[in-house]
Amino acid sequence: RLTAESAARTEATKAQLGRQKHRAEVPDEAAFLASMQVQTRMARMTPGEDLTRVEELFARTTQFNTTGVKFPVSELAALVEQPGAGVFVMRVSDRFGDHGLVGAAVVQGGEILGLAISCRVLGLGVEHAFMHFIMQEMSADHAALQAKIIATARNGPVRNLYRDNAFTQDIDGVWRRDLKAG
Repeated sequence: RLTAESAARTEATKAQLGRQKHRAEVPDEAAFLASMQVQTRMARMTPGEDLTRVEELFARTTQFNTTGVKFPVSELAALVEQPGAGVFVMRVSDRFGDHGLVGAAVVQGGEILGLAISCRVLGLGVEHAFMHFIMQEMSADHAALQAKIIATARNGPVRNLYRDNAFTQDIDGVWRRDLKAG
């Protein structure tokens, strides 16, 4: 079963070809990113919203996936309802088109259980904006966040996510970030 976003691959491929052509024409990375006009829309899911794409994102994303955990819709729906927990999503668009819902994170009890971002938007810097949004949202319920990265053969691109967002790694391998320190 495919969502509408997965079925729209032809348009996405055309847009991606435009992005690649543009990247080759722009002299440096900073100028490229500035010219892309990247926009992010992030939200905390609310009860009753369709979670099918979130389930699909965790099931299919391998490169930028912190734990590889797959979350069925029923589990996601329960977490949306749970106080102090959250299912977060990120939609991204740029001057070439709409990438759609390309990021998701699941947080429970002050721990990021999983975070996945589609490879379609890697290199646009959106992962840092998404982390900032999650930390800001969770700071109302928690003084700190913790997270893990379970290394796989394919998830190299995600390995510095927490370090790059001011988390510190303890001897036990768990990443921690004080949310009240600012």
